[in-house]
Amino acid sequence: MNFKAAVVQVTSTARVSNNLTKCRQFVEEACKAGAKVVGLPENFSFMGSEAEKQNLLGQIERETFLFLKETASELGIYLLGGGFPTKAPSGKVYNTAVIIGPNGEEVFRYHKAHLFDAVVGDGFSYKESNHTESGKKIPEVVQTEFGKLSSAICYDLRFPELFRALSKQGVDLCFLPAAFTVPTGEAHWHVLLRARAIENLMYVLAPGQTGTHDPHGKRKTFGHSLIISPWGEILAELNHEEGFAIATIEMEKLSEIRNTLPSLEHRRF
Repeated sequence: MNFKAAVVQVTSTARVSNNLTKCRQFVEEACKAGAKVVGLPENFSFMGSEAEKQNLLGQIERETFLFLKETASELGIYLLGGGFPTKAPSGKVYNTAVIIGPNGEEVFRYHKAHLFDAVVGDGFSYKESNHTESGKKIPEVVQTEFGKLSSAICYDLRFPELFRALSKQGVDLCFLPAAFTVPTGEAHWHVLLRARAIENLMYVLAPGQTGTHDPHGKRKTFGHSLIISPWGEILAELNHEEGFAIATIEMEKLSEIRNTLPSLEHRRF
């Protein structure tokens, strides 16, 4: 079976309604181009300061869920919301990804496990763990008519054992929504995504944030949203512009690669 999948790339800000309006536009355009599975990036509904996030948390969570459910059901697609804040029992937030099915029901939920505490040379000291609670569970893999789907989030990309765990569950398409920094994106984004696809013989769909996100011009992200084949080919890519990238997913080709190069069956450790 062949079908089309798309990844959406945006420059989100602290204005929730504006972000969601823009996301809806690009998702609709991707669907008109034939996409049946669509991914939105990390922080797609809100990207602002921690103080703003706390003040708007209830609104962000409520409006984001409503948007995802309405958009998926009205367009008849599987839609990934690639990372947005939800309340955690500790008083912090989870960085949460969900997949909503074409009937408007949630089929997947994951709390980001690996939190980005790093200094990467772009003028920021990132300390995600100050405000975000780490998820404690490996992402699930959900069976759909378009294969087995799952997702990690952004910094998770650097931890191959997570993706190996997904491959053991038979994942076919794995999302990696992100808001990658410019220095780390330039150095590692393409090579790590291609490696995860090749190592685990799966399609990788990586919707990303792009551009400048605050009025002071300080917070910038790398862009370059990608769709990658299980052979490591870049099937579609955006540069720095907002929009969507779309590619045909060939499930027969996936099976053929796994049969002719059965490296997943050759694991020894």
